[in-house]
Amino acid sequence: MPSETFLPRIHSVFYAIFDVKQGPKIVYQVPEGQVSSSPHPSSNRVLFNFNDISKYVIPSNPLCGRLVICATRNHHIIGFPVSILGSEYKRNYFRFNLCFVFERAADLSCYKPIVRKVGRVLAACEEESKFLSSSQSSLAMHAILEQLYEDLNSYSETSIPIDKFNSIELKIFPFYPNPPPVKDWQVPLALINLKSRVEDNWDLTVRKVCEHINGINHVRRIAQLADCDLQLTRQAVAHLLYYQVIMTVDIFQYSNMYTLRKNVQWLADEPHVKDECGPYVTKPGKPVPDWPKLLFLYSRLKPGKTVFEWMQGHDIHELGIDVRRFTSFGVIKGFLRRVHRYPPLVYSRRRTSSPLILNPLPPELTPMLNGEHHTDELSTHFEVGWPLLQQWLTAIGGGKGNGDFGEVVMIYR
Repeated sequence: MPSETFLPRIHSVFYAIFDVKQGPKIVYQVPEGQVSSSPHPSSNRVLFNFNDISKYVIPSNPLCGRLVICATRNHHIIGFPVSILGSEYKRNYFRFNLCFVFERAADLSCYKPIVRKVGRVLAACEEESKFLSSSQSSLAMHAILEQLYEDLNSYSETSIPIDKFNSIELKIFPFYPNPPPVKDWQVPLALINLKSRVEDNWDLTVRKVCEHINGINHVRRIAQLADCDLQLTRQAVAHLLYYQVIMTVDIFQYSNMYTLRKNVQWLADEPHVKDECGPYVTKPGKPVPDWPKLLFLYSRLKPGKTVFEWMQGHDIHELGIDVRRFTSFGVIKGFLRRVHRYPPLVYSRRRTSSPLILNPLPPELTPMLNGEHHTDELSTHFEVGWPLLQQWLTAIGGGKGNGDFGEVVMIYR
């Protein structure tokens, strides 16, 4: 079963109680028969056996009033077990749980507050009117389960009246993970038309930053063009990343190196990749190369070979291919990976004079040659291109040039 994306689908909803004679048991479930209490279920529709997880569905008192998640081979079960004390109950307590079943790979973050709220609303109804323990009113639970299952799967929200004073009001909001820290050398790439979405009440920095997001400018450059503080620019880009309206890619230079990822084996057969690639990467007015030709060109990208060398070896200009869009398409689709250069200084012997250097060598460059900073970061930090940075590295390492950096070793990863 493939992993689900965005909001996970509910596979089953069931209501269980602790019966004084039978112990933990399922009273109602939707759809029927998907959670079995029989050790040898006869239906192939059964998701799992209830007896295997019953001690987590109706747990001991210390786990009641807490969110409890348990797993079977293929599914996750999430519930909020509740124990209500009272002398009117046969064992002086009433214990119940309303559980939701999801695929095991599903992200349950957005459902955790939903499950807690359902458990607490039902507990309040039981304490006020014995809604769950009464044989008459408890029949309504099956209809509540049906509405929860249908509405949350179809509309991601529901409104279920229970009595004159209580109702279950739920709305699921997707959970967005925090984005990774934004770096100065990263290039924001819009996934939607940002300019059409900008409104007057937006944060001023975000509005100014959006004007300069074009898939070419890196974060530091955007801060300069927008006349914004660099830290505030990073925060604005992180805000847009959080809502998944942009992504970040590497600075495009003809000295870049790329290589294929393993998932190209199955992405190469995806119809949407085949159909989108040619029109996207071809310059206007040029004939669109067929997909096998484009796939062959992608396969020729590898560590140690720059984009410029790749272009010369395969007559890219003659084919009418926009190289920037060609590489960005592979990165966006996830089958192409940037190969970074990390230049550590293996033997610290500083050299500051060289006839090749036209600009003074910055003293803070040498301490950064520890293998932790790649050339994009160094170029952005010192605001220089690869040719000048290459001269500096050659001077520091005492190399001969033309790829010989001497004591500065170039690591590709």
